[in-house]
Amino acid sequence: MRPLFLTNNPQMGSTSRILQNWLLLGRAVGMEGRVAVQQAGPFADWLADNNIPHYRGRMPWPDRWRPLQSVWPAWRLARWARQQRVDVLHCNEHDVYPFAVMLRRLLKIPLVCHVRFAIERGFSQWAFGSPARLPDALLWTSEQQRSDCADAVVGIVPDERQHLVRLGVDLKTFGHRAGERDATRRAWGVTPDQIVLGTASALRPIKRIHEFIQLVEQLAAQHASVVGLIAGPSPAGNEAYLEQLRKQIAASGLGARLQWLKRVDPIEPFYHACDIFVSTSEYETFGNSVCEAMACRRPVAAYRGGSVHEVVGNAGCIVETGDLDELCKVVEKLVVDPQLRHSLGERARQRVEQQFNPAQSLQQVLEIHQQLREQALTAERV
Repeated sequence: MRPLFLTNNPQMGSTSRILQNWLLLGRAVGMEGRVAVQQAGPFADWLADNNIPHYRGRMPWPDRWRPLQSVWPAWRLARWARQQRVDVLHCNEHDVYPFAVMLRRLLKIPLVCHVRFAIERGFSQWAFGSPARLPDALLWTSEQQRSDCADAVVGIVPDERQHLVRLGVDLKTFGHRAGERDATRRAWGVTPDQIVLGTASALRPIKRIHEFIQLVEQLAAQHASVVGLIAGPSPAGNEAYLEQLRKQIAASGLGARLQWLKRVDPIEPFYHACDIFVSTSEYETFGNSVCEAMACRRPVAAYRGGSVHEVVGNAGCIVETGDLDELCKVVEKLVVDPQLRHSLGERARQRVEQQFNPAQSLQQVLEIHQQLREQALTAERV
């Protein structure tokens, strides 16, 4: 198989993480993956370092008033894809799907769409709502996401074209940098006796980072050992929220005991340097950061947060989204009980190994690709 994965993520984390795993694991099972990226960045550099054929170029949505803005980039990418003998198109994020529809018309090969967020009915009607735009396969990342989006796709995408493909972390390559814990903590001014509460996400309102800050303030007032660290970028368009968080951090008076570290890359040493991972996200369709923290044996305390509860299972502490008082209580239990932190951390690692294995999800994806390829070949012969 030679699938072409299309992605709009230039970074190494989030939606790129599973794609990295699939590309490397696929080599051992005969998958020769190709990748199209929209812009330069760490992920494109990683592709080059790992000798993975890739193409860099814009993937604009169709515009009826200015069709050449999208047709020309699609034609150029299609020419490269033919040279690479690509046999399946796979959108790593549904944001690139409208562009991929044009690409499918040029290449006449199956098209898979991986939905990464909760989608609305309007988007589904626009993106998938005609035979020419219907995906050959639609992938969900969690049962909760599929359930939450059921009304968006009912009557548009047939059930038989929908598949659950859970994401995950390759434990052969991730979760082994515990030896960097002390040096990482020293770099942030954290002492060995302090208890680090960490969270990692882009600074968007839906992540409720302001509630994480409130949690740290409350627990730091009761426990002198508590430190709060926030890892993550501030995406364009969220400047007002960033300013709100900056003021909140300054007003806390905690100084170095409450820090925003901005983007941390690579992210794995951050997880190992934390003692407790906290997710205050309002909604996740999977929860990559939670899964990564679990892979690093970090106990997790989190809001239910869409599918976060589905990832954590019985390997952490889940409270209803928005119940900050209850979240403070369960985090405090972890702060004062190192044995509980250790046991939940071990259970978390085991859960990732058993439930969120990229080798398993890759096998699912390859079976879907192969089935679609065989259907396309049969249709050609007919």
